[in-house]
Amino acid sequence: MILYGIYKFYKSRRPLTKFDHFYEKAFELEEKKRYEDALDIRNQGIELHTLTNLERADLHLANGRMLLKLKQYEKATKHYDASFKLAKYEEFPYSEGFDEVIEAYLYAGRKEDALIITNDMLKRQSYDQKFKKLESLKEKLLSYEDSW
Repeated sequence: MILYGIYKFYKSRRPLTKFDHFYEKAFELEEKKRYEDALDIRNQGIELHTLTNLERADLHLANGRMLLKLKQYEKATKHYDASFKLAKYEEFPYSEGFDEVIEAYLYAGRKEDALIITNDMLKRQSYDQKFKKLESLKEKLLSYEDSW
């Protein structure tokens, strides 16, 4: 029990240098509803050029998801923009959460950007066929009349 206490103390004081450190610490803060602190921690990680573009993109994505939950759609889409820019030439797997990302763009009044991102994601079928699931989302976007 004492060793566990020492481990927890050390873990809370260790310098954040790796992707997992930033991701886990920010998640803990988010769970405690310390949203600004979670954003700050992830942003510190984003600034580190020792992280890969995909890791930095993932931190932006996590910030966007958190802001989406808080209904701060414009701020969320700015993080999504940065995430997609960093990952533009990277291969990453399909995620069920892409629907929520597109929703954020619609709530922020950025339908055209939502369509551009969806089209970009559909091109990723070349290495992951699961991106094909976004076809129905594209159809919804094309018929969307500002009543999402």
